Amino acid sequence: MKDCIFCKIIKKEIPADIVFEDSKTIAFLDINPASKGHTLVMPKNHYELVSEISDNDCKELIITIKKISKALLKFNEGLNVVQNNKKVANQLVPHLHFHLIPRNNGDNIKIGEWSHIVYKNNESDNIIKKIKEFIE
Repeated sequence: MKDCIFCKIIKKEIPADIVFEDSKTIAFLDINPASKGHTLVMPKNHYELVSEISDNDCKELIITIKKISKALLKFNEGLNVVQNNKKVANQLVPHLHFHLIPRNNGDNIKIGEWSHIVYKNNESDNIIKKIKEFIE
């Protein structure tokens, strides 16, 4: 997409602090990091949602995520891998990307804070049925 900021970075139209790049993927430091080393990893082909990516590009993407995660874990105590889909889920740039956020004791980063729900009656069975109905 011509107006996608990540596509512009991939095409080298906008500078970025690239930590890894191959023919299918790119990884660069987040411009507004949650922690030192916070890296964005994405496919070079434009997809907005994780549900849209081709199987081949998905395979290459997960290999890159693994590679960068392994490097980040060499000098951090832990790591969150976060991926958001659509604006309601806090996807700010509509280009599929994963946040690799290094974690260390006392960093005060809060990820995954939500209220918990309780399924009632057979509600979980209905949800399972609905999910299975749409699996392709």
